[in-house]
Amino acid sequence: MPERTHMVDAVNWASLTRDPRASTGVPAALHALWSADEFLRRSAYNYLAGTLVQQGSRFPTSIAAIPFLIDVIADPAAGDRFGACQLLRLIAIGDETYWLIERPDPAALRAVPSPEQWDMAAYDAVRARIPAFLTALTDPEPAVRMHTAHLLAWFPEERHVVVPALTRVIESEPGAHVEVAAVAAVAAALAGGVAADRALTGALAMRLAGPVPTERWAAAIAVATLYTRPPREVIDQVYECLLEAGDPVPNWPFLEGDMRTLAALSLSRLDPATAADRVELLIRRLRKTRPGQERTTLIGALVDAVFPRTTTLISRFTDLQLAVVRALIEADAWGDGPYVVSLLAAAGLPKDGRFQS
Repeated sequence: MPERTHMVDAVNWASLTRDPRASTGVPAALHALWSADEFLRRSAYNYLAGTLVQQGSRFPTSIAAIPFLIDVIADPAAGDRFGACQLLRLIAIGDETYWLIERPDPAALRAVPSPEQWDMAAYDAVRARIPAFLTALTDPEPAVRMHTAHLLAWFPEERHVVVPALTRVIESEPGAHVEVAAVAAVAAALAGGVAADRALTGALAMRLAGPVPTERWAAAIAVATLYTRPPREVIDQVYECLLEAGDPVPNWPFLEGDMRTLAALSLSRLDPATAADRVELLIRRLRKTRPGQERTTLIGALVDAVFPRTTTLISRFTDLQLAVVRALIEADAWGDGPYVVSLLAAAGLPKDGRFQS
């Protein structure tokens, strides 16, 4: 501890920021990460998250803090080490939603001058520590393994070492900590996994047959990321996640537990050729419901499968659209309230549910 204290204090924090509060607050918070007081540690993490990353932007202080956060992860005597993984992910990419929706190419981001000059520098400074994260994937503490897997999802340029390491986690994580394998499954797909990787697809197939819903859903989301035309049973599992996952899903670090949005993003990228399978699966689910149940997400997914967003009333339907319309009428979808009515109208369907013969 004295050596680490000396190293934190050896940094000239005042030269890295114009904020005098941060120049003293950041080193104090870094020291507090080794405190025996859990409240003090959590307060320090919250302070660092709000100071080192502000509205997604990173700073020289963010980069200077990275080595000390790596020390936390590597030190079994430190408490809440998973928090250091979370903070490093935040420093690396800032807004996770942007990276999930846009799937940016880090090399392209580096090539374009940006007013946020420290963002890619912070990303690369975290990326340089990949060997330490690969070691943390084998840590005895499940929370450290899980949040390290989440952190590794964002470095596709390191896919040659990251994806095999995550694949081993998917294969070997015991059932008592299946959430670690679930996070690793999605992380491997996001980190540049490919359908031609037999080890990865084999590990995902094993998890698709698992007994825990989160395990199956994560594997299905991963497979749907690798293939634009995944097998029908995979699509069914992704829809099951969309329609049945809790909010938030426990032990799910992506999007702060919002697994349903991750499923929706996966479905939005599927090949249009999967529409027939998607419609059949969703109509089958809709027929098991009745008016008055909460089924907005189900109806929205069914409409999104075959109807473009439009302000124009559709007068002629394809066979697949016609099948959806019949199912909606049969289910009395227009009786589900104003929000569903507006959702249907946004797809070009009549607000009153009456169709011209």
